[in-house]
Amino acid sequence: MAILTKGVEVWNEWRKKNSNVIPDLSEANFSKYNFSKIDLSKAILVKTDFSDTNLFNANLFIANVKDANFKNSNLVRADLRDTKLGEANLSYATLAGAILRRAFLSGANLSRHKLIRSDLTNADLSDADLSNADLRGACLSRTQALGTNLTGVKLTGACLEDWHINKATKLDNIDCQYIYLSIDKQERCPYSGNFSLGEFTNLFQKTLETINFIFRNRIDWDAFAYSFKKLEVENQGAQLDVQSIEKKGDGILVVRVTVAPDADKAKIHNQFMQGYEFAAKALEVQYQARLEDKDLLIARQESQINRLFDIVEQQGSVQKALAENPRKVSNYNIQNPQFASGIVDANTVDADQIGGNIHNTDA
Repeated sequence: MAILTKGVEVWNEWRKKNSNVIPDLSEANFSKYNFSKIDLSKAILVKTDFSDTNLFNANLFIANVKDANFKNSNLVRADLRDTKLGEANLSYATLAGAILRRAFLSGANLSRHKLIRSDLTNADLSDADLSNADLRGACLSRTQALGTNLTGVKLTGACLEDWHINKATKLDNIDCQYIYLSIDKQERCPYSGNFSLGEFTNLFQKTLETINFIFRNRIDWDAFAYSFKKLEVENQGAQLDVQSIEKKGDGILVVRVTVAPDADKAKIHNQFMQGYEFAAKALEVQYQARLEDKDLLIARQESQINRLFDIVEQQGSVQKALAENPRKVSNYNIQNPQFASGIVDANTVDADQIGGNIHNTDA
């Protein structure tokens, strides 16, 4: 569109005023342009040429980039959320710090790409080639990496929370000193020191066919059992089995569940967490009711205990009085149930007041 020739600022201002318009820039040639901070969100960019173009901090959210050419372009910190990048040419493009959440990169060639500190949360990297790519500090939380070639990738400081890999995922010669198993640099692995040569590959090859469920603070095992049983019913043939329960510190527990190689791990993970949260909320109501009943029972028990303490204190007072004057008789003497309350002086008692015989040996 001709307005682009007036500069990025003019273009962005036009986009704000015409937010309902979806610009069509198909087959346009923007090679070597400076489009830093440009707003191309939702734009149609089919076969558009962005080779050697500066797209630093550009907004390409949900843009249609089918057959677009980003060869050698600068996509540092670009917003590429929900974009189908697997259909574009990203050869030698720089994607450091790019926001690639839910981006579709299946089958993409990202070999040797710089993806330092990029956000690949929920992205699909299935069957993509990331061999020798730089993913240091990147977030791969819940990322699909089924059949992905990660040979020689630099992964130090990356977050691998609930990422999904399988036997076809290539993890040879990984360059990694440590990773995080939870976002925001939480749950460092290893806890101290660094991985030795080949240790990262050996660690994750053992869990290639597992799904990790991470719980913070505690696990409601009743809710877990409900959700897991429901999961087995809904995914027959997935070969679900609890492999291990690991305490990671800071109240974090990781439950590893083995699955069949061809199982849809993302689907199973989502189904389980939904079932678990539903059951936990339902059970919380029951727990609260039980707690209230327990509080009532404790209150009754405390009342009874206090009553017993009162009796004991009264008995103590009576015993003290008897010790001081042995002629006194307590109404708590259960051998004489006919006595009225109070203390009776054997020297002054009127025999007509009570039945039976009284013998005063002190006369």
